[in-house]
Amino acid sequence: MIPEEILKHPYYLIDLQLFAAADEGRTEPPSERRRREEKEKGNVPKSNEVSSTLVLLGGTATIFMLGDKFVQNTAVFIKKYLSMGVGVERFGAEEFRVIMASVTRDFFSVLWPIFAITVVFAIAGNVVQVGFMFTPRALSFRFDRITPNFKKVLPNRQTIFNLLKSLAKVILIGVVSFILISGDFLKVLLTGNMGVMESISLISYSGFKIMMTVGVILLAIAVADFFFQKSEFEDSLKQTPSEAKREMRDDSGDPILKNRRMQLARDMMQGNMLKEVPKADVVITNPTHYSVALLYELGRDQAPRVIAKGENQLALQIRRIAKENDVPIIESPAQARLLYAQVEVGQEIPNEFFQAVSSILMTLEKFKRKVGMV
Repeated sequence: MIPEEILKHPYYLIDLQLFAAADEGRTEPPSERRRREEKEKGNVPKSNEVSSTLVLLGGTATIFMLGDKFVQNTAVFIKKYLSMGVGVERFGAEEFRVIMASVTRDFFSVLWPIFAITVVFAIAGNVVQVGFMFTPRALSFRFDRITPNFKKVLPNRQTIFNLLKSLAKVILIGVVSFILISGDFLKVLLTGNMGVMESISLISYSGFKIMMTVGVILLAIAVADFFFQKSEFEDSLKQTPSEAKREMRDDSGDPILKNRRMQLARDMMQGNMLKEVPKADVVITNPTHYSVALLYELGRDQAPRVIAKGENQLALQIRRIAKENDVPIIESPAQARLLYAQVEVGQEIPNEFFQAVSSILMTLEKFKRKVGMV
């Protein structure tokens, strides 16, 4: 046995955090910035099952609706080239090129309605999930797309859900197909006594029923898969608290610098505001907490304006500057509190303050001389 003292040596200690889940601690909801970045990369919640199921349903319905014409065109196509093969006397490179060009053209003329419908439904399957979206970054080369991703192999919610989804498909398709085929089994046995077109019609109708029923079942599975993929996508966008804080700091700037800028702005505003105090007609105060400086300019103002206000230490500075410049100081606690709370610097006082403030100003000889009342 290995001595316990050796096992306790730091060299032999295993850091279990190395095996912690990559998304451990992702408790913060995804931000709009994270969603926008992922969308620009082409990462959006969608299910490939929806598009493939719509293609299946659309293609099957198109073949059924164009059944007679499709069979006729196919028969003409086969007859044309079988007879051509029998009558060919020389088959060289030039003949091969001509025949292949003709085959391609006729083949496309037979199948183009199905091609068109499948393309339309494939596009619709993506549009109904993510809307119209074009992301050039999704077309760029990414090395991680070709590197092995062992997370997709190891058991997790995604792989377990995909396994259950595949099993559900196999079981449901098998059961439904068995039920539908059993119902038409006797009719199929009687096709030996029918004409060719009648037999093809019967078998085609049975196949159409099976394909459409299977398509509806797959559509239900696709809807469930879409909501699961959406849930997984939302979980993948979640952030750790440190990531959320870092993103907030990147968006709004460093909180320390931001607070410093705000403080500088406040200091600058207070400095400019204090420079206006000597121009005031009166400073209304609550002796220990609030000071509000008012100015009325005849011919310009409809009512007195607040040109400076402050509380506590700033209120003391306003009163000190007012004393130094012989600005009248009137104690009116109620008016001082209301003016400080309801009127911003640079605004005229509202009507409800006009009578009280006017009565204060009318007691001041300096103000009377200013407005020509003395």
